[in-house]
Amino acid sequence: MEKADVVIVGAGPSGSSIAYFLAELGVDVILIDKSNFPREKICGDGLGPRSIKMLNKIGLSDWLSSSGYYRCDRIRLFSNSGAYFESKIPSEDTPYPHFYITTRADFDQKLVETAAVAGARVFMGCKAIDLVASGGTLKGVRVDNGGIIKEIPCRVVICADGTHGTFTRRTGIKCIKPHALAVRVYCANIKGLDDCINIYLDKRIPEGYAWVFPVSKENANIGVGLSCHMMRRYDIEIKGLLDWFLTEKATYPLDLSSAIMITDVKGAYLRMGYGRHKVLVDGILLAGDAASLVNPLSGEGIAYALESGEIAAYAVKAALDKGDVSSKALASYKDELDRHFLMDHRVYEFLRWLACKPKWMDRAIRKGRENPNFAAKFVSVMMSTARPTSIFSPEMLRCYLGP
Repeated sequence: MEKADVVIVGAGPSGSSIAYFLAELGVDVILIDKSNFPREKICGDGLGPRSIKMLNKIGLSDWLSSSGYYRCDRIRLFSNSGAYFESKIPSEDTPYPHFYITTRADFDQKLVETAAVAGARVFMGCKAIDLVASGGTLKGVRVDNGGIIKEIPCRVVICADGTHGTFTRRTGIKCIKPHALAVRVYCANIKGLDDCINIYLDKRIPEGYAWVFPVSKENANIGVGLSCHMMRRYDIEIKGLLDWFLTEKATYPLDLSSAIMITDVKGAYLRMGYGRHKVLVDGILLAGDAASLVNPLSGEGIAYALESGEIAAYAVKAALDKGDVSSKALASYKDELDRHFLMDHRVYEFLRWLACKPKWMDRAIRKGRENPNFAAKFVSVMMSTARPTSIFSPEMLRCYLGP
């Protein structure tokens, strides 16, 4: 390993996208990850419109459509009562009004390969263990590469090591605790799967939801996610909650009565709600889940990871060109994150609170069944293809409050 301009710690969607965009900009970049890819990653596996838009920039939209991954063109949203509506995402809100369901093992591996083709140097099974500094100035990263301790001199370090952020802690940045926990399992022998992503809101899942995302005509990724605060408040055991959903919850028009679990139940924490801790110091940036860029309403993280990767790459390139990688020189990164995500995430937090009110959601579902335009915009807000404030537009409020 030789020196580089930038070392990225973590080869998930944010790290790989940063590596790709930096390499395309001509920056000498090294991407490292403690795991050997492909590796499993706990996720709902849904790549929505915003993710697809970013993958188009990276040149991977054809890969999604040609690789046989299950495509969903509609969303089915259920209220506590079991009522539901179905809707497409309106095409005026996105040029990609659909989803692909793909495992993170496949997806993350493809992103790493794409970054490498663009010119990033990639080292798997390489664990970042500490920063290297001299006189208070960042000099590089110390790594354990297959049992051999080495130092990689660099000018910028980007922490893209996810929610737990074990390396991020070495930076001194105090991140907020994870807000939510989600568990998922793959099941076979499910009846009624079609081209719908299925989202179930229920009073037993406060500040969260259950999902059924098809991966084939009979198999699905099924999971439950909810806030850690509500888990503590109501003493909820999340694996037991998933078992309840699989065995007792009415899920019509899907039929889970004969569903067979074909994997173990696994879970992951989510750090949500951008804007509550620093995302940069001198020579160091946080991106993706490490920067709390998970949607507080939907739990979506991949799109935000990819988007923050592009933003980070351009900010770092500009700072390197100026010969100054101080926090002041890198401030455009935070400015752009604020502009893209800060206010939206505060509104999504409010909508998450509303969504756990059964009467509010029962009415919203009923209005969606009566008015397809209301349903489409509601879905677009949930899938973050429309600004969350648009749910409070005069047209939406008239529909919701009307008889």
